[in-house]
Amino acid sequence: MKEVKPNFYKEVQLTSSYYKQPNPYVNAPSCHVNLLKLSRYAKKSGKRLIDLSSEEVNNFAIYSDLQKVSK
Repeated sequence: MKEVKPNFYKEVQLTSSYYKQPNPYVNAPSCHVNLLKLSRYAKKSGKRLIDLSSEEVNNFAIYSDLQKVSK
């Protein structure tokens, strides 16, 4: 499987579990980002979600006390 990292994770060391196929019988953990608004922003900007920067993604964080995506 080709490992593709989003631009906002380029400088972050991801665990191998990031690339594993999810278990469809277990609820996924929250990503703490408003995905609907983020995807609308990406479409309006003419970008793919994978091409967004960490600053752009952090603009759609759901919780203010959330740890921001690292550069």
